[in-house]
Amino acid sequence: AAPDSGGGAPTAGGGAPTAGGGAPTDGDQPRTETEAGRSRGLLAPAVVLVVVAALAIAAMTGGSSSDEAGGAAAPTAPVSTDPPDDLAEDLVVEPDPQQQEAIAEEQVSPEEARAQLDALATRDPDDPRALGEVDAPVVMIEWADFLCPFCGVFARDTETVLIERYVDTGLLRIEWRDLPFQGDEAFLAALGGQAAAEQDAFWEYHEVLFEADLRREDGRMGRDFLLDVAAELDLDVAAFEADLDDPALAERVQGDAVLGQSLGITGTPAFIIAGYPLVGAQPLEVFVDVIENAAIEAGAELP
Repeated sequence: AAPDSGGGAPTAGGGAPTAGGGAPTDGDQPRTETEAGRSRGLLAPAVVLVVVAALAIAAMTGGSSSDEAGGAAAPTAPVSTDPPDDLAEDLVVEPDPQQQEAIAEEQVSPEEARAQLDALATRDPDDPRALGEVDAPVVMIEWADFLCPFCGVFARDTETVLIERYVDTGLLRIEWRDLPFQGDEAFLAALGGQAAAEQDAFWEYHEVLFEADLRREDGRMGRDFLLDVAAELDLDVAAFEADLDDPALAERVQGDAVLGQSLGITGTPAFIIAGYPLVGAQPLEVFVDVIENAAIEAGAELP
C-alpha cells in the first residue's frame, strides 16, 4: 500500500506508528529510559517480517542458492524497477504467504529470528562504509539506493539527526549496504560509493550524492558526474575511475543486493536495527523509538 504524501512507508504490520504525535520538531530532546520504554509496543508489528527474513537467512546459509538445492537461483544483476512517479509512491516489504506457512511449520521464535537478523551486522573495524563505534550497543544496517528519492529524504532529514544524537555519542553504528533498484544509473552510483570507500571517503560521497537529489530520469547520473564528485572530494580521480571498472567492486554491490533481496526487501530504504526490520523513510520519531528501545534492552544509557 502506498503511504500518504508525508512519504513514510508502512511497517510490516501496517501503517506507520504515530505514538507521541507527528515527527519531532528540532527542539525535541532524547527521551528518558522511562519514556522510551512506554513505546515498546511499537516494535510488535515487525515480528512477522523478522521471522520471514530469518527463514530466508536459513535458506541462504543452509546450502546452495541454486535451483538444484531447492531454492531459486540468486539473481545475476540487481532488479531494475521504474522510478516512482512522485514521493508519495514507495515499495515496501510484504511477507510472502508461502513463507508465512513455512514459519508456522518451522515454529521459529521471534527471538531466534531477531538474533539471526542482528547477526548480519559485521562490526568490521575496517569497513569504510560503516559509521560509529565497532562495539556500539545498537547497529543499524541500511539498504539504500543513491537514486531513490525516499533514501534521499531519509539521508537529509533523518540520518543526520541520528548521527549527531546516537552515532557521535557511541550508542549507534550504521552499516551501509547497496540495493540499487533504480537501474544501471543506480548501480553506477553504488560503484562510485565503493570506489570512494576505497579512499576512505564513502560518507563524504554519500553526503554529496544525496544533497544532489538525483533521479534516474533527470539524466545527471553518469561517469562524468561521478568523476566531478571525486574531484570535488579531492580524491585520486584516476584511481577512482579505475575502481569504477573493477569487477571486485561490482561483486560487492551485487553481494549487498542479493542479500537484501534474499531477505525479501523489495524497496528502499530498508533497515535492520538490532535485529528489528524497519521499512521506508519513516519519521524521525520512529527511528528514535526503535533505537532507544534496543539500547535499553542492551543495558545502555541513553544520551
